[in-house]
Amino acid sequence: MDNMISFSVIVPSDIQKQLAADVRHARLFVKDWKRETLSEKSGVPISTIKRFESSGEISLRQLLMLIHALGLLNRLDQLLKVDDVEGMSMNDYIKQNENKARKRGKK
Repeated sequence: MDNMISFSVIVPSDIQKQLAADVRHARLFVKDWKRETLSEKSGVPISTIKRFESSGEISLRQLLMLIHALGLLNRLDQLLKVDDVEGMSMNDYIKQNENKARKRGKK
C-alpha cells in the first residue's frame, strides 16, 4: 500500500473554466472593465461573454477576439510551450487560482 500512486486527471472542461477565469480576471483586475466595455471593444456579444465567464463555453474565434481586446493576444504563443511550465502542473495552477477574490468592473 505504501507504493500507491495517486494522480489527477485534468479534463477539457477544467481548462475551459480556467481560461474563462483568466479572461474575467484580465477584464476586472487588469482593465477594470464591465462586460459591456469588453463587448464593445471586442465585438463579442455581452451574452456570449457572460456565458463564457460562467461556463467556459465559447468559440475559438470569439475567445481570440476577447484576448485581443484585452491586449493579451501576443501571450498566446506561450500557451503550448512545455518548457515554460516551470514545474507547475495544470492541476496545481488551477488549484492555485480557484479561490480568487471577486470584483465588479467599472465602465
